[in-house]
Amino acid sequence: MNKQLFRIMHLLGSLHLLTIAAAAAASETVANDTQDVLITDMINWLRANGSFINDKLQIRRIDPDDPTSPRGIFALESLEEGETVCNIPWELMITPSENLDSYLELPESERLDCGTINAVIKEISKSESDMTPYGKYLLSQPRAYTVGFWSEEGQKLFWEMTADEKLPPIWIEDLLEEWEEYCDGDGENDNHVHAVMLVKTRADYQYLVPFYDMMNHNNGKTNVAHKYDPYKGDPIDKTGYEMVTSKPILAGEELFNSYNHCSICQHYYDWFGTPEMFLHFGFVEGYPQRWLFDFARVKFDLDWKDGDEGTGEVVVSFLVPPSKKGMDLLKKEHDRLDKFGQKREQSNEEVPENELKSLWEYYDALNNALRYALESNATLVDDVWSMGDGWWVQDGTLKAEDVGEHCVRQWKENGNDEL
Repeated sequence: MNKQLFRIMHLLGSLHLLTIAAAAAASETVANDTQDVLITDMINWLRANGSFINDKLQIRRIDPDDPTSPRGIFALESLEEGETVCNIPWELMITPSENLDSYLELPESERLDCGTINAVIKEISKSESDMTPYGKYLLSQPRAYTVGFWSEEGQKLFWEMTADEKLPPIWIEDLLEEWEEYCDGDGENDNHVHAVMLVKTRADYQYLVPFYDMMNHNNGKTNVAHKYDPYKGDPIDKTGYEMVTSKPILAGEELFNSYNHCSICQHYYDWFGTPEMFLHFGFVEGYPQRWLFDFARVKFDLDWKDGDEGTGEVVVSFLVPPSKKGMDLLKKEHDRLDKFGQKREQSNEEVPENELKSLWEYYDALNNALRYALESNATLVDDVWSMGDGWWVQDGTLKAEDVGEHCVRQWKENGNDEL
């Protein structure tokens, strides 16, 4: 992998937030399970050391009656638009440097993910008495749950499903290999590998921000926003890392961030969709979804009709006019995917159960996306094949200041090579 590709992969490592362990029980309540205790200690530590966490928030399981339900952050009282959700001081974040000025003086590799990963390794390698509550919380998080960190058997099955990454997502191995190559990482050290996954799934820009990284993702219900933009050089080492409400939130409603359409996610807007969400965060997002199939030059969004799940009807919105050639290519892959499902669903005892569960969840989403596209009544034209390699930005949704920061690996029909 060349340096430019590593730089792009670093951008993929930015703004990575985890949904599997979303938030804590209210800080004044000591819960029975270990995870709630760790998170309660962390919230108390944050508040005792200068953080602001809005006291109108309740942090609980999404389904209070289900002890296995993920956690979420909910409003105890109504919140007005623009109200501060949290402000976390720089010194309580995990960062590659003491401040922004010293960060800019770091070698390039340290200004990518290497410095942040090394800082996480340092934190979670401390003795229990020296480790911060945030470090203890990070150390307790599930391991190897994203496909780039799966077992060899799990990744092999995933590659078979996606035809060696003909179907998205791509760069499955690169999340770990780029660290070993460019950061001189030790892939045999479990804690070090865990630190890599923590950064890839939780870091925002080069920073791990406690409490902030506990907000769940939902593009259809996003109601929080960043007050400051580290991409534009806002001095968050002085202002703190602050989130505000982007619309009024009623008591009982959950607070949702967007992991790819947030107020500072310019590099993700156009192409980072449901496959990339699965690769980097380990879950299949609900609707709305975005799918981009470069080999067929087909790009579309899926959402409930009128944004209302109650309709039970999913609508396909093509962002670039599809072609007959492209739809034929999708049909071929959809047929192959069906055969894969019939062949493999009952014969994978060697793959860990959690990886199988995750793989089949993604399989269902991928299969459904292809089916919805193929069953649509879109007008087919050939224009997309004359647009050049940048066909996927032609729909006008690209919002990043520098198009070069975006990357879609192109596909050759005769092999898995970059053009």
